[in-house]
Amino acid sequence: HDPSFAGNPDRMAQIGPLDGDQITGLDDKTVEFALRTQHLYSAMDSVCVCQFVYGPAWQLYDTIQLTEVIQAVTGWDLDVEELLQAGERRLNLLQVFNAREGFSREDDKLPKKFFRALKGGASDGLFLKEENMEAAKSVYYEKAGWDIKTTHPTSAKLSELGLEWEANYLQVI
Repeated sequence: HDPSFAGNPDRMAQIGPLDGDQITGLDDKTVEFALRTQHLYSAMDSVCVCQFVYGPAWQLYDTIQLTEVIQAVTGWDLDVEELLQAGERRLNLLQVFNAREGFSREDDKLPKKFFRALKGGASDGLFLKEENMEAAKSVYYEKAGWDIKTTHPTSAKLSELGLEWEANYLQVI
């Protein structure tokens, strides 16, 4: 969430470098940071941490504190990168499920209203260009280790995450 970049940059930096234009841009670094953010939220879902109580902009607790809570409850020796990888594994499993159900890149879209100019306030006249979003999606899929055309996780990505059995499943789709 945008307020975190201004209010909690140290907390945001715990999951990756803040060297893109996170507020208004869709450059490669911003897309990569968004992917890492998704890995964190996916991990939070996996350990049943309420995102509303946790703080959607990491105001209440930071990622290191989350790993400390998980360590205290489970006894696991876990760091931030391992937590992010757990979220990444889950996100890839969800993507394999979507592939099985026939979802494709065409289904991965925002409503048309996101591409219309805003009216009033500091954002007056700003809008998201569809071609910029399509380019950002390609960067996202590439950084995620997914096929840019199909959005299916690649065999290499699934193997990297210890999900080889899913790589075999995708070959029959």
